[in-house]
Amino acid sequence: MVPVEGSVLTGGLTYEDRRGTVVDWNLSFTADGVSSSRSFRSGTLTFMAPVLLDDEPIARRTLAHDMESFLAVIIWIATIDYENEPAFLATPLAVTLLDKKKAPLDIVQIKENWFQSQKSFRKRITEHFQPLYRKDSRFIACLSKLRLILYLGNGDDNDGMEMEKSADPKEDLFRTCMKDIDDYLNEQKGCDEMQWIDSQALASRAHISQSLAQEEIVAD
Repeated sequence: MVPVEGSVLTGGLTYEDRRGTVVDWNLSFTADGVSSSRSFRSGTLTFMAPVLLDDEPIARRTLAHDMESFLAVIIWIATIDYENEPAFLATPLAVTLLDKKKAPLDIVQIKENWFQSQKSFRKRITEHFQPLYRKDSRFIACLSKLRLILYLGNGDDNDGMEMEKSADPKEDLFRTCMKDIDDYLNEQKGCDEMQWIDSQALASRAHISQSLAQEEIVAD
């Protein structure tokens, strides 16, 4: 939100490229994605990436964690029924994630069970979508792809695919997800934005290298 040169999270972008306003500094992360000194979790448990709810420490926050939260929000929107609240509250999603007795580790286990198995994902999640979303085969296919990208590893039916599971997903997972989302939307806005960020980051690194080289020449 307040980019500085050399930031891992912003790829070298500065306030001249992107700017925003941040409050609640006690909930913030450093430019390298390292958590502040707070001793508590921040975020809504329902939408947080499972690895962030676990007791195991992680190296840093990544874009992949944000993509997991985005997937959770999409699923919630596709499931909720504003005209029939009792029906929504009876879905596995609401019954489980709105239970205030559930501890963070309970949610971790539940999400891993839902997302790492295609059978469970279909039975507990997509079959309870509202008709508009449930009948959209391309939408369902897109979510299934996002599930495979973000959670593939320990499922019992991963369609023969293999991928190393990491407790600290890399940003390239975010980019892969953006490609599939763009494909579903029949556009390239997400990928174009990532390419723009990459080009700016490359230009920034080149500028820094050139400046350092000139400083060395002057020092000599």
